[in-house]
Amino acid sequence: MKQSTAKSISMITAVSIILLFAALFCIKDGAYAQAVEKSEMQKTEQTVPKDLTGDAAKVNNQGGADGEGKDIFLFDWFKRGGLFMWPILLAAALAMGLIIERFLFYKKAKLKPAEFLEVVNQKLDSGTIDDIIALCREKNLVISRVLLKGLNLRKLGLDHVEKGISAAGSIEVASLEKGLSVLSAIGNIAPLIGFLGTVSGMISAFQSIAAADQVSARLVAGGIYEALITTEAGLIVAIPVLAFYNFFVHRIETFVADIERMSSEIAEKMLGENG
Repeated sequence: MKQSTAKSISMITAVSIILLFAALFCIKDGAYAQAVEKSEMQKTEQTVPKDLTGDAAKVNNQGGADGEGKDIFLFDWFKRGGLFMWPILLAAALAMGLIIERFLFYKKAKLKPAEFLEVVNQKLDSGTIDDIIALCREKNLVISRVLLKGLNLRKLGLDHVEKGISAAGSIEVASLEKGLSVLSAIGNIAPLIGFLGTVSGMISAFQSIAAADQVSARLVAGGIYEALITTEAGLIVAIPVLAFYNFFVHRIETFVADIERMSSEIAEKMLGENG
């Protein structure tokens, strides 16, 4: 089971890396394109002599118009971020693989089967413990396996039933939580890598400023702009990862609450039958 899960995560992560690389080369970044175009226009305006008139001015304007049609892809934005963009990209691929694998796993597990819970509630109201055991044996669900583990110990007493359900529930929850600690780590570390990249970029920018004979606002803003790209990338990765992490944790907590409620109601049913 562990090898199968690890193999699934590895395959999905590999596919995620391919998809992310395809996105970098295929998706155009309109906002980044406008920023680059504006920067190039400012450079052109500063380098053109003030007495530029006539045909030379027309050529300059035509060049600016031609620049508007230039395609800027996400990979150009990625390259501007520097080396720290690579660990963020790998973290995004791993997180995507884990999220897809957990989605498929939870869908297959059916953590909250409404029909099964409704039938169990009916059996608790009008049926017997034997009816509940028979129902749990018919259904191959996570919650039915947990309840069956405890109900099989009913001859040993109520305490053993509750302990059996608790032990089986803990085992299933451990399986459900697999990989979530990695998701949490990625969600917390990705922004830190981005901040580290920003600090490194700011150091490089200030080194360039210190080495320059004349310091312009464009030089300062350009260096800071490139340094902040890694922070942006880290937050782009971290926000959805943490959102999915909390969604998965909520599903597990709901599953645990259902088990605890069922365990309490089964205990009351057993006391009623024995009393």
